[in-house]
Amino acid sequence: MKNINIETNWVRVIGNTSDSNFEPMNEMVGQELEVKISSYGDNVICVWDKNKSDIYYFNKKDVRFLTPAMFKGNHIAINDEVLIEEVWRKVIGFFTHGSDVRILTRLPDRTVTWEEDSIKDHRTETPETKMTIKQIEEKLNITGLKIIE
Repeated sequence: MKNINIETNWVRVIGNTSDSNFEPMNEMVGQELEVKISSYGDNVICVWDKNKSDIYYFNKKDVRFLTPAMFKGNHIAINDEVLIEEVWRKVIGFFTHGSDVRILTRLPDRTVTWEEDSIKDHRTETPETKMTIKQIEEKLNITGLKIIE
């Protein structure tokens, strides 16, 4: 089966490989932002900041495109995982029918649609990132982390 890239007009920022030293972009990690422009040729995406006063460019691998489906007030994104029928399933798409939103997951032999109320848990896929202990402490608002080898 051929891979299909699904893009929506909202993303969750999960990393910053565009300019990792630029603090305003690092602060956007974890935020859900509106898409201004998507560039297929350059594999970058331009998003508005929360105030819609500035735009920022991220590599597409640093964002997850949001679906209209939600779990406990959080949007579910393409490539997120959802727990349905005691199995973690990767979200590959969505569709709407009136006010009804359904997500799509893949089984070995077919694609399956699920209603939002069948989701029992949700986790976001994140890329492997290298952060310093200081960056982790600042992000989590804690102190005293140590590396255990």
